[in-house]
Order: sequence, then structure tokens, then C-alpha cells
Amino acid sequence: MSDDFHNKRMLHLMSQMPQYDEEGYDDIIAQVDFQMSNHPNPKKARRQNIKRAIKSLRPMKRSFFDIRRLFRGKYTAFKKHQCVVDCTNCTNSDYGDLFDQYFRDPLTMKLKPFKPWSKVIPGNGFQLDGTYCPQHLMLYHNLLEWLEQEDAESDPNFFSRMAKKGVAFIPIKRQKPQETEHPLIVKYTPVFIEMQKDGIPMMHFTSPGCPNCGHGKGQNDITIPIFDNRLLQSTAPTGNTLSTMDMAEYYSVIEQMGEQK
Repeated sequence: MSDDFHNKRMLHLMSQMPQYDEEGYDDIIAQVDFQMSNHPNPKKARRQNIKRAIKSLRPMKRSFFDIRRLFRGKYTAFKKHQCVVDCTNCTNSDYGDLFDQYFRDPLTMKLKPFKPWSKVIPGNGFQLDGTYCPQHLMLYHNLLEWLEQEDAESDPNFFSRMAKKGVAFIPIKRQKPQETEHPLIVKYTPVFIEMQKDGIPMMHFTSPGCPNCGHGKGQNDITIPIFDNRLLQSTAPTGNTLSTMDMAEYYSVIEQMGEQK
């Protein structure tokens, strides 16, 4: 259990409730009760869901007369592992599949901080120091999908406008490329991806190519993972919680982002 005072205080208050009088509770997770719109028109229902989601994801603010606004800002959550909406400690929360999508670079799979926006929608306002708990991150994920659907349907005259510019779209069917890699490479590729997530270094040896024509030069011939025991002891394992991340690297990335502003 983290030493986060906010969580300890909530646990103390909840322990006084009859339904939580049983001992042994040592952490708190947030459960978001989001009511989906039941409007018969799917477009209007989606727009209502977008408005409700934005309202539900707005970061918690301090009272205008709160003296802490002067030295901690107007937003309640100021720690990097706190949810900006409910202020819970997200260190041990399980993010599932959302972890790789929002806490890792999609190309390198290296850790990166996820920082919500002050006005919820990406690019609106400024990025906060906290994060989202899994439940609010799932709602944020749904919000992005609804916004993408809105954008796709917001221009009904798209094809006619493109036609005026001389652009025509033709649907085609592409043949799936035949599998050229060896079955064992296909089989063990996920294993190498997981090792890459865990920061296990890889050595790649490229082919010098044909001595006559140079064909194949630069192609990867041999890949060797390196299991350095000293390195493994200082590296956090892969998981779906913030506690499984290398927090030193996490804060280092945040500091680098702050220096770039």
C-alpha cells in the first residue's frame, strides 16, 4: 500500500461505515457510474455521451478561497500517480490493455507518462501533472472513439467537395501478402516484443550481403537477447500497473517533457 495520505484518509473514513466495518482493506479503487444516453437517435445519443463524458472527466478543482491554490495550483491532484478526477492513488491499479496503449510509445514500446488535459479533449487547455485511474481512462478512451466518429460523420458533402477538386475514390481489394517469414519467427515474435517491453537489450547482426551483387546487405541475420542479471535486478517487470514501471525512468521522462516547454 502506498503512503499516499489521501488514500489513507479515505480508508479511515470508509472504515466507519457499517458496510465496510470488516478489517483488512488496504487500498481504494474508483468505480465510475457513467450513464449512457438512451436517446433513440444514435447521433444525438453519441453527442449526449460526449457531453457527459467531458463533464465526468473534468479534473477536480480546489475551492476559490482555498489557500493551497497559491502554492499547489487550482487543481486538487498534483502528484504524478494521482487521478486528476477522483485523486485516488493509481500506483497499484490494473490498467489492462490500456496500459500499453497510453503509457508506452507505440513505436519503441518505451515508457512514457500519460498526462490528461485540463479541458479533457486533447489539445484543449494544458496537460496536468496527474493521470487517470483505469475507470476514468476507459471513459476517456471511449470519448476519443466517439469524437472520431463525430469527425467522420461531420462532413456529409466530403465526396462532392473532393469531386470538384478532381479527386475520385475507388474501392479496391488488396491481396493479403503471403507469409514469407519462417513459422518459428512468427511464433516467437510476441516473445521478443515482451522482452523489448521489459527493457532486455538485443544484439542484431546484419548480413554483409552477396559478395558479387550485394543482395541482402543490411538485412537482419541474427538476433540475440542479453540477460544481464545486474540489469534485470534494477529493472521493473512488465505489467499493467504503474507500480510495475521503472518509476525512476517514469519521472525522468516527465522532467524531460517539462524542460521542453
